[in-house]
Amino acid sequence: MPTKKIASNEVEIGMFVSSLDRPWRETSFLFQGFLVRGQDEIASLAKQCQYVYVLVPDEEIELSSSLSTPAPPVAAPGTVGQVRYETTATAEEERKAADRFHEGVSELVGEIEHLAREKAELRVPRIRKSIDVMVASVQRNPDAYIWLTRIRKFDSYTYKHSLTASVLAATLGRHLGLPSDKLSELATGALLMDIGKTALPKALLHKKTRLTNEEWALMKTHVDHGLDTVSRTAGVTPGMISIVGTHHERQDGSGYPAGLKGSRIPFFGQIAGIIDFYVAVTTPRPFAQAISASNAIQMLHEQRGRYFNETLVQNFIHVLSTYPTGSLVELSTGEVGIVMSQNPGLRLRPNVILLLDPDKQPYGSYHILNLVEHAYQNEGNPINIKKMLPAGAYGLDVEELSL
Repeated sequence: MPTKKIASNEVEIGMFVSSLDRPWRETSFLFQGFLVRGQDEIASLAKQCQYVYVLVPDEEIELSSSLSTPAPPVAAPGTVGQVRYETTATAEEERKAADRFHEGVSELVGEIEHLAREKAELRVPRIRKSIDVMVASVQRNPDAYIWLTRIRKFDSYTYKHSLTASVLAATLGRHLGLPSDKLSELATGALLMDIGKTALPKALLHKKTRLTNEEWALMKTHVDHGLDTVSRTAGVTPGMISIVGTHHERQDGSGYPAGLKGSRIPFFGQIAGIIDFYVAVTTPRPFAQAISASNAIQMLHEQRGRYFNETLVQNFIHVLSTYPTGSLVELSTGEVGIVMSQNPGLRLRPNVILLLDPDKQPYGSYHILNLVEHAYQNEGNPINIKKMLPAGAYGLDVEELSL
């Protein structure tokens, strides 16, 4: 695992300090190499050293510039920052609670698609009621529902994309401090943003090769079809309509259908565009393999300010954390697992369910590894995440596992 030289005042909780700018014996530290667990250790490092070397996964080097400082405040409508949410349940507690009603929300996604294809009226009050339950779960602890959307099998890519986007929209809205009613509106809009695709030929949606220019032009009409559906649906709010109509607009005006630029794109539409992109590239599609969450985050980071609102991208990256819940990872031990939940304040040390042993053979049973409590191997070597893996790596289909 590579090392990176950083100023001692840039050290964060969760980093592993491998060496200093001076001999260890000249400092107060007992061990030559240690995992930073608290602010007191950071203060000690800053007092005794000008710079240190930390062990850093390859992907962490790429992402460090986007995660090294707190995400800046968002210049947006007055609803931003109204509420400061606290995590009131552990991921395990909330997962047990969310699991009971997750099936109903999943069925709702299928019902929405069926009604849209039949051009029947959408039941917005029922949709909002189910979304409110999901939003309440996200308010208590976002990890639980993000996890459920990752490991549960869905009947189609569209189902999975819609619900995952809805959950991530609620999660980002929570981070931005939106009040509950706005979280619900944002999550519902994200759930419905691709509803116009139900008006397109299934063969087009399931095509496994690159679309022709004519097919791409037809695909883009899903926005107009979606606007037609939601605009004639009772109970749909202006915020939801803006999401459906503008989630493919881009900051530089290169998006569609209207080529809107910058602040002309509604706030909710800007959020939806970021999330739609992230979910699309990290989920296997008929015509493309999924990429790892780290690559998707890096792409967003590179596209900030050009295609996507820079401040919203930075906030979304902080929401996801370095190793997003539900992502496949390979450890420094050679083992492969899936990130189950985060440890608050320790973004490099999540909880991981081990799936494959160092020889990439399946474990007989699944063991949860807390990288905070188990930071070292028996021989004293640190255990870290080496890299993130794309969906399907090593033949793993997470949706087929009984996790």
